[in-house]
Amino acid sequence: MSDNIPNKYYWTSEKQAELVELRKKSVTDPAVLAKEMSRQPLGIQRKLERVGVVVGSQKSKTTTTVALGKNLLTHEEALKGLAMALELLRQPRQDSLELQGLRILVDAVQVYDSVLEKFVRWAENEKRLLEMDKRIAELQKAQKIQS
Repeated sequence: MSDNIPNKYYWTSEKQAELVELRKKSVTDPAVLAKEMSRQPLGIQRKLERVGVVVGSQKSKTTTTVALGKNLLTHEEALKGLAMALELLRQPRQDSLELQGLRILVDAVQVYDSVLEKFVRWAENEKRLLEMDKRIAELQKAQKIQS
């Protein structure tokens, strides 16, 4: 692709932010989003899935955190990967490329576990907020009935 010719299928960070913002404004239909963004509905849907945003209208309130959390390794799985890499690092007769790869893996697992911990806290907070929203709606409904 030439630098002078724009690729209409390429997602700039601005276009991606615009798409996510539209979705946050409760535009849930991929066809509507596609028309607004001058894209194909399937392309819109796939892009939203890649950035971890729930696509389509849903009866229950699904959050971005829930959508992202499906494919994450657990702390235990991350630690098992770390233990395996550390064990391999102890073995003699490894070439420098293997050692470098294992060190990168160790660093990546440590960062992943730290980020996962923050994600878990975020998910718990999001769950509590959704429960509070539900309770507020119930209280508002009860208050309307009493009025």
